[in-house]
Amino acid sequence: MTTDHHQTDTGRNTTVQPAAAILWASAFIIATLAIFQAGHLSPNPAFAGMATSTDEGFSLVTSSSGNGPKENPYEFLYVIDSNDESLLIYEIPNANNPTASKLVLIDGAYLPRLFAAGRGG
Repeated sequence: MTTDHHQTDTGRNTTVQPAAAILWASAFIIATLAIFQAGHLSPNPAFAGMATSTDEGFSLVTSSSGNGPKENPYEFLYVIDSNDESLLIYEIPNANNPTASKLVLIDGAYLPRLFAAGRGG
């Protein structure tokens, strides 16, 4: 009668190695910190002085017009069209009254001519 001293355990080993436990704990801590930080992010409203550009060659910049109420001043919208090399300036008069407000083109210029005039030529 022979006995096999090399018996195999067919059950799963349910102990967690210390290194794996540390990695899991670190992952949970990092995920928790990321969630808390994301909760502190404020919404991204547009304010005067904001700028953006598009893939189509437009750049948009807003600035205060100096008109309107102090807590919510009216703004100008500057649009630079890189394809046509032009600058267009818009405003919304009476912006605090949505039913009466509309986007109005104030002025525009051909940029090469504008820069040439700025250089004195």
